[in-house]
Amino acid sequence: MKFITVLSCVWFLSGCAGGYLDLYGQDGEKVGECTAGFDWHPIGVTHSVDWVLNYCYELAISEGDIVKSVSDSSVIEKDYTYPAHSSGMPWDKKLAWSAFWSNEIDEVLYGYIVADLENEYHLKITQAEEQLLASKISESQYEAIIKRAKYAFHGK
Repeated sequence: MKFITVLSCVWFLSGCAGGYLDLYGQDGEKVGECTAGFDWHPIGVTHSVDWVLNYCYELAISEGDIVKSVSDSSVIEKDYTYPAHSSGMPWDKKLAWSAFWSNEIDEVLYGYIVADLENEYHLKITQAEEQLLASKISESQYEAIIKRAKYAFHGK
C-alpha cells in the first residue's frame, strides 16, 4: 500500500513547477514580483517557469519600472530565444511536442516554446474577454478569436 501511495504522489506532482522573482529598485526596496506556475507540463517545466519569470521582468522594465536587481539573477541572464521550426510553420504545442520527440529541439527549448505559446494564448484570451465585456466585439467575434487562439496554441 505504501508503494501505491508514494507512486500516486509522484504521479500527481510530476510536471508541476512554480517560481517567483522579486524585483528591487534603486535603494534595494522591493518594487514588484513575478510568479509563474505550471501544472501537467512534464517536459521542460522548470525552463517554462524561468521563461515566464523573465518575461515578467522584461515587461516591468518595458512599462517603465526601475528595476536594479532581482532575487535570482540567473533567470534574467539566460538566452530565451529559440529557432523557427525547420518546416517554416509557426510553432504550436503539437509541433513542439513532435520536434522534441524527434530530437529537433531539446527540453530547454521545448520549455521556452511552450511557455511562449501559453503566454500568447493567455494574452489573446484575456484581451478578447476584455473587449467582449466592454462591448467592443460581438459574441461571435469573441468566439472566432478564441477558436483562432486555441488553434494557434494547440495546432491541428
